[in-house]
Amino acid sequence: MNRRHQLHSSLSHSVRALLLIALGLLFAVARAQTPSKGGERFVAAPGPDVFADSILQEAIDEQAARGGGVVVLGAGDFKLSRKAGDETVVIKSGITLRGQGFATHLYLDPKTPPNPLRYFPIRIGTSKVPASNVVIEHLRYTGHDKAIGGGSIMGLNARLDEPESMLLSCDNVTIQHCWIYDAKQAAGCTKPGSAMYEAKTVISPEEAAAASKKGLRGKSYQDADRLAAQFKNWQVCHNFIDTCGNKAVELAECNGGLIADNYMTNVVDGPQVIFGSRNVQIRDNEVYFTRTGINITEGSNHIRVSGNHVEPVATIHPAEANACLFFRTEPQPLVTTISHVVVTGNVFRDQTTKQKGTVKFTTRPESLGCTYEAITMTGNVFDGDVLFLDRRSPGKTKIQDVVFADNICEGDVISESSVKIMSRNIMVRGNQLRKAGDYELQASGWIWSGNSHAHGSLTIAAGTEGNVVHDNVTTTEIAYHGVKSSLANNVVRPDSR
Repeated sequence: MNRRHQLHSSLSHSVRALLLIALGLLFAVARAQTPSKGGERFVAAPGPDVFADSILQEAIDEQAARGGGVVVLGAGDFKLSRKAGDETVVIKSGITLRGQGFATHLYLDPKTPPNPLRYFPIRIGTSKVPASNVVIEHLRYTGHDKAIGGGSIMGLNARLDEPESMLLSCDNVTIQHCWIYDAKQAAGCTKPGSAMYEAKTVISPEEAAAASKKGLRGKSYQDADRLAAQFKNWQVCHNFIDTCGNKAVELAECNGGLIADNYMTNVVDGPQVIFGSRNVQIRDNEVYFTRTGINITEGSNHIRVSGNHVEPVATIHPAEANACLFFRTEPQPLVTTISHVVVTGNVFRDQTTKQKGTVKFTTRPESLGCTYEAITMTGNVFDGDVLFLDRRSPGKTKIQDVVFADNICEGDVISESSVKIMSRNIMVRGNQLRKAGDYELQASGWIWSGNSHAHGSLTIAAGTEGNVVHDNVTTTEIAYHGVKSSLANNVVRPDSR
């Protein structure tokens, strides 16, 4: 055998060996990424002429009995009926429900007649039995709430609403890469805030007000054992949510959550944290709403709102008077606090309604009082008005320890007299204030410092006192009508337009 042949043979063996090694590695990676045999159960779509209730539940039950697994849904129609009770299909612990993307369509039969009771065509756990370690991904869901005249149809939700389930939780739940249409809520978790709510029925504001006057029955979300049993690690990410109703995504009594990278359009209300939720991020969502944008409500604390774009839909009624970022209470007779909220890097825009409200505080009349405190708003764009007041129940509201800094504000920054509402330790610092005309400070005890008034100045109203107004740049002199305030180092620079 000559040297050329020996060299060729040696190279051939080396190439074959390398190929075998590479194939072996690829096979090992593929095996690592593929569930073990029995870990998946495939369910073909039965089509629009057959109800899919039983075949879905059987597949879920089979995998749950094995300790959990993946239920893979084929492309096509999975039509669901409305059964007696609360739900059609129950997702159990350890289940991943995975479709083929938009082509996999789960939906309530659109011929279902309207019904005022809340109903869960696809429910995570039951009213009494929680489900944890759940993933719902890569599928399309249509609730047909509006299509059937408002049947209170929920989306992909966990709701523990029986007395024995108040101290339980559904943990480690992910809803991602789904298309969710026409549901009362697209996704979320909740328990009744107190027994004043009829757990399964949507009640009117009048009924809620009457119930609140009777006082609380049973445990409130503020009790220590309820706090210890909050939902944990909920993630609602990368979904397309269209034409949904009361809070597109709601995390209630949730400790540790993420609502991120969702596109929400034509929703009545955008994402909400409520009933003492904490350690939740609302991040990088696009929200186009018909009533309210992001809701921080009823006892929530340690919440971060960042990188979102929020504005009303173009067709919103001009008289609508809520806001892109809404701090508020529920219709409950409670003394509560909403605190430690960081709002940064967002665009809040309202050039559609008469109010043009980008930020608003509202304590409902049923409340016994609410303190809004330790709130930082920095690096945002407010294309509309910021309202540091409560027009509904000002005597029950305290706004304090707020930093409003380094924002671009195209609209007004509106305050109220301390005779009407308590607001203190409010710092308005380093903002680009671009409204044409003067801003008016009606509150006392504020710091207004280092702001640039691009097209006007500041008026400090009569009856105010104890304000610190330093280092601002205005286009005309500051008009001072208050008392016991400090004005220093303010600079007048004429408008260069």
